[in-house]
This record gives sequence, C-alpha cells and structure tokens, in this order.
Amino acid sequence: MPKLYCFGEVLWDLFPSGAKPGGAPMNVAIHAQNLGLESAVISSIGDDERGRMLLDILQERDVNTRYITRGDHPTGTVTVDTSNPSEVCYTIDEPSAWDFIGTPEISWEPGDLLLHGSLATRNKHSYRALKALRAQANTRVFDLNLRAPFIDSDSILELLEGTEIVKVNEEEYELLAQWLQINTDPELGFEAMHETFDTQELIVTKGGQGALWVNNLGTLQSKVFPVTVKDTVGAGDSFLAAMLFGISHLLEPQLTLDYAAALGAMVASKEGANPLISKTEFKAFIDAT
Repeated sequence: MPKLYCFGEVLWDLFPSGAKPGGAPMNVAIHAQNLGLESAVISSIGDDERGRMLLDILQERDVNTRYITRGDHPTGTVTVDTSNPSEVCYTIDEPSAWDFIGTPEISWEPGDLLLHGSLATRNKHSYRALKALRAQANTRVFDLNLRAPFIDSDSILELLEGTEIVKVNEEEYELLAQWLQINTDPELGFEAMHETFDTQELIVTKGGQGALWVNNLGTLQSKVFPVTVKDTVGAGDSFLAAMLFGISHLLEPQLTLDYAAALGAMVASKEGANPLISKTEFKAFIDAT
C-alpha cells in the first residue's frame, strides 16, 4: 500500500483560546492517517515540553514519528489572528526547530508520495534536505501554502520543476500566473504548467466555492458544502489529505474531489486544524448536504 511522507513544519498554533497542534505537513499527515493512508512526518522539534506534546499527539493519531528529530532550537509556534475567520493571519516565529530538518533514510516504494509546502524553504538547512528527498521520491506533492513574509518566487519555481501534483488556493494561483506569465484561468494555465514543469495534477481550492481539479483528462468542479466558518486553519490541509487518499487508492475522481471538499468544509466549521472527526460524523455530514 502507498505511504505518505509529509516534510516540513510541526508547531503549535497559538489561538486566542489557547494552543493547538498545527503546521500544514503535520495537519495533512493526521487527516490522511485518519482516512486510512499510512502517513509519516519528516521534521524537527525542540528538546522541550511543546515538542514532547506534539510527539504524543501524533502517536495518539497513529502517525509515524520516526523521522522527527530533536534539535537545539525551540519547537515552532505561530500566533493565529482569527478576528476575521475567513482571512486568518499568522505570525510565524523564527528560528524554530523545523528550520533545521535533516535528510532521513527512507525506503521508497512505488506509489509513495512526498508532500511539502514552501514555508520550510525559508532556511537553507531544511531546503537542502527537501531537495535531497525530492530527488529520491516517486511522486512529489507541492502545496504552496504561502505565508508572508516567507515567499520566495525563485525557490517556489525551482520546486515546481518535476512536481507531479500541485495544490494552490485561488490567490496563490493568481500569483503563480503572474510569475509564470500564464493564463489566469487554471484550466488554460495548467497546459503551460504541464509543458514547463511536467505538472500532472493541478488542484485549486476556492474557499466557500469548493475546488477545481485540472489534468490532461479535463477539469472537475467539486460540490459546495455550506458551513458556518469557525476558522479556516487546516481546512486546505484536510482537503488535500482526502485528495491524496483518493488519488493513491485510485478512487473515482469526482467522488474523491467531493469528499475532499466535504472534509475541508467540516474542518472549517470547527476550531483548529486537527479536530477529531469520525467516519460516522463525516458520513452524516455528507448525507445531510
């Protein structure tokens, strides 16, 4: 069976109501593991209480933690401003332990996926490790997950090269289109990305309007699942986890996209990136909508 390896930041999201576990790669791993896609996190934590608590949480969720090392820097934290629930703002502390991720030895198997974002490239140490792992991986998944002020177009364009699955939100796609001077319509822009970078799948999330999935077979639009948004933290990560589960298990594409949109909507209706969602609760949500 395929495995998912998630490279990058593991940290604590500091909400006004308290600290919650977060970091996009960790969020994806937790949700993917919950869906049944065996997942591991490749990262670094500090030798501190926050780091130990993150390990405990990941292990409770059955996520593989063997590739998480302990470093001399503190476990990462992010201050989350949810005063506008639909436009969450983040203040990301540095340096953090996840700025110093090493390159573990992994026995890659056919069908395994390597997921990463752009934030872990802010430090050259983690960036070197990521590039080494990308050279080994069979299928690369790049969730841009842009976070100002840590946005470097050169590194992002370098990482697009040879990336099979690219996931962006609408604003990130517009920025990509500007950098690449391609069509602002993802359906047309995909053709240029396929020719330039060999992109196989382009996935564009559109907030309350669902998501698009573009590839050589055409374009799919997800169903829309209206919810009262608590905060959008982790909604895109849970969506991507469900997409990767469906893609890796060769599920019917429209079903995969709709289920992913449903999971993202459910997470947006709850506080924090990793609410516990049972399969029964998930099914009831889909049936009700």
